[in-house]
Amino acid sequence: MNHPSNLSDMSVTITACYALSLPEYHMQPHTHRSCEIMYVTDRSCTVFCTGGPYRLCAGQFIFLPGGMPHQLEIEAGHPCAVLNLEFRCQKGAAGIPLGELFAHCPEAAGFLLSSDTCITADDLRSMGHAMKDLITQLQTDKETSDYLLRLLFYRTILELAYCAGHDRKTAGLSYLKKACSYIEQHLTEPLSVPAVAAHTGINKSYLQLLFSQFLGCPVGRYITQKRMEQAAFLLSNSSLGITDVAFSSGYNSRQHFSHIFEDYYHMNPSAYRKLHARTPAPDTDGARLVLDENGQKRRQSLRGNYME
Repeated sequence: MNHPSNLSDMSVTITACYALSLPEYHMQPHTHRSCEIMYVTDRSCTVFCTGGPYRLCAGQFIFLPGGMPHQLEIEAGHPCAVLNLEFRCQKGAAGIPLGELFAHCPEAAGFLLSSDTCITADDLRSMGHAMKDLITQLQTDKETSDYLLRLLFYRTILELAYCAGHDRKTAGLSYLKKACSYIEQHLTEPLSVPAVAAHTGINKSYLQLLFSQFLGCPVGRYITQKRMEQAAFLLSNSSLGITDVAFSSGYNSRQHFSHIFEDYYHMNPSAYRKLHARTPAPDTDGARLVLDENGQKRRQSLRGNYME
């Protein structure tokens, strides 16, 4: 969705709120212009909407953008307590101004002004307390200052953004771990960014973003890095020929492998092997080493008698 060019002109009008404990509830599918935050304070419920259904337990919440069809379901015999806040974003200064909020939390504009961003997350800090304080203030019979409402609404959205951001980061790390594991298990096979993304369950653009954010390199460079580490290990610790090392590191051409290796380590594979080879001399001088029950080493001749 394209956001308005001047976000400082946006504002919010709170349209509804409630805090209820419901023994059973079967909402008809519906939609409205207002954004909606539903927070579960006790037990659980199910919200049906785009990308769902979502099962929410105590301490979890869902944000629904304006215009998204949705439905709340609370099963008989399984009561649920919820906090609910509905508000409408609009252009102009008719309600709570959003310019200051967007200046300090730009990501808030991403979901408040979107028509398709549904967010579910755990309460990682004080989301429930923020919503409770705002709803309590809205329900009071005493006159509430616009400034106080603004602060309480800002606090609620900042908590929402914090939880949503942390949730995305956690999910991103999970995807990243899965992608790295797949790469390391298939180093000797042809690897491509689309193939890794497909296995991971995300699109290739998001995969590239995760590698850039958390590892500081694109996917292709990470694959090369792991293949070079594998090649360096084999050159240092095995007697495989250069061609076999190439094949065992995912390259079907010795020439191409040597070119990539030299570019990465600034020396050719043969020179690297000569410099780093660690070939042990398995010579125990005609005897074998025996460890007794105390872990002490003793030398035993092949005839069975112990030697000093």
